[in-house]
Amino acid sequence: MAESRVRNIFALAVLAHTILSACFFAAAPAGAASLDAAKQSRTIQVKEYPYYVEFRVAAIGVYGHTYIAYGRFDSLGRPATAAYADIHPTGGFASMVLGHFFPMVAATIPEKDTLGHKIASRFLRPLTAAEYARLTSVIARIRAARHAWSILAYNCNDFVADVARGMGMQTPATLALPYDFISRLQAMNEHRVRATSAAQPALRKRANRQSAFDPHSPDEAPVQAARAAR
Repeated sequence: MAESRVRNIFALAVLAHTILSACFFAAAPAGAASLDAAKQSRTIQVKEYPYYVEFRVAAIGVYGHTYIAYGRFDSLGRPATAAYADIHPTGGFASMVLGHFFPMVAATIPEKDTLGHKIASRFLRPLTAAEYARLTSVIARIRAARHAWSILAYNCNDFVADVARGMGMQTPATLALPYDFISRLQAMNEHRVRATSAAQPALRKRANRQSAFDPHSPDEAPVQAARAAR
């Protein structure tokens, strides 16, 4: 009797093990297929949107400081290269104080210290090759204008807003704390980022119809690249 019971328990254990093993191996291909599909989708997006622009707020003092990072994605959709743009007064803290009353001489490449500060908030927007060319052209044009820095007349928010408007984006009022400005900018434009993923099939069809179509974030690598460029 006892021996029969042991045999039954052993048989049930073997059956349970067999069922669980079958379920595991049946589920594995589905999981692998899901990962492959996600990877393929990400690859397609990178091919069509190989560049990015990211609007950032550096956690500096009471105000914060807005600036822009822009460059190319790697094959996994992560920022691989970066250039930077902003406007800030030259001459350090004294110029910052005087800029509350008088326009000050300004620079348009962020200081090394700025890039080392914690990023309080960021808004990343993928770009096509044509959009990236437009971005670099807009930044070059604004830099060529040689704006003076003033807390009221032309501050870091104004610079970022000029670039965003040059890209066809909507912008909030610039007389706001940088900590608030980028989040408001994102709220007004994040629909464009959401639409990027949804538009993939339509973009691929358009690419097939138009032979002229060319498909062609604190990050240590971009910071080191910026420092090396200096």
